[in-house]
Amino acid sequence: MAKALRLFLVFTLLLSGIVAEAQNERTFFTVKMRNGDVITGMTEISSISFKTAYGDLAMPIRDVSTITLGINTTGIDKNQVRDLLDKVQNGPLNEASSAFDRVLKMEVGVVPVIKEYISSSTYKKRENSDFSVDLLYDVLLSRYNLPKNFHTKDLLQTTGASVIEGRYDFESIGLETDYGSISVNRAKIVSIAVSFKDVNNPGSGTYKLNANQHILGNSNGGWLNTGILIRKDQSVQILASGVVNIASLSNNAYTPDGGVNGTPGPKTNEPSYGCLVFKIGESGQVVKAGDTFIGKSMGTGILYLSIFESVYNAANTGTYTVKVTANQQ
Repeated sequence: MAKALRLFLVFTLLLSGIVAEAQNERTFFTVKMRNGDVITGMTEISSISFKTAYGDLAMPIRDVSTITLGINTTGIDKNQVRDLLDKVQNGPLNEASSAFDRVLKMEVGVVPVIKEYISSSTYKKRENSDFSVDLLYDVLLSRYNLPKNFHTKDLLQTTGASVIEGRYDFESIGLETDYGSISVNRAKIVSIAVSFKDVNNPGSGTYKLNANQHILGNSNGGWLNTGILIRKDQSVQILASGVVNIASLSNNAYTPDGGVNGTPGPKTNEPSYGCLVFKIGESGQVVKAGDTFIGKSMGTGILYLSIFESVYNAANTGTYTVKVTANQQ
């Protein structure tokens, strides 16, 4: 009986510690803007209302890794846009110029309407004119940094390997940042990445590395900035879990220790394909973290995380969940 009571007390204490840690953690959104800016702030959002072709989902925020927003036409008067495009296409020079400028001032949601207009079987490129629908389309793609194969639907990536297509229905997101409360309009957002930080310990947080972005070989956002300042000789613990499929490596399934297709990773300190790596500072040395790293920092700087692979492929899937704890000094 006494032994059972001791076990119960130990379990209760462990559970209390887990609950306390969860209560201290807050949800943070890192929002990538269409103008290239990145904003990170705390949010009170606890679930994502996501509409799909198969029904509406209420995704708990801890099951969400990233949301990449598609370009939709909400708030755009399609008939008005088509009338303006007709003037650009067929009107006299002064009308074409005026209509061109009016469309150019519209929000990003006008782009799919122009694409549909150009894709029509009756459309013919206007020749010998300074104003054309094709030029208008190219200018807007460049302004909003859009590829020609842009998505019109939102893509929600879960903490597993799943990507769900649908719509995250919102007009703006409220964030608490270091500079105060701000509201970010949907039309200005490219993507939202979810992370969790212990508000009582700035050296602790839970982060999600997405294989379709956080790859060492990706020169555009391959390293995840945790925002955690690590000082020289400070003790750091990094724990990671999850599975990613790397398209450039025969779409094999990797785990944070570098294990492939269920086989444990190599027992070396050298980084291997698919393993979790980190660096201290933007120009710091790349160090293998694997699924478990406990050690002291060799330098001072912000902690960055990535997945080791020299070739980046956007077709990668899956996520690593990484818990970082840096002992306070």
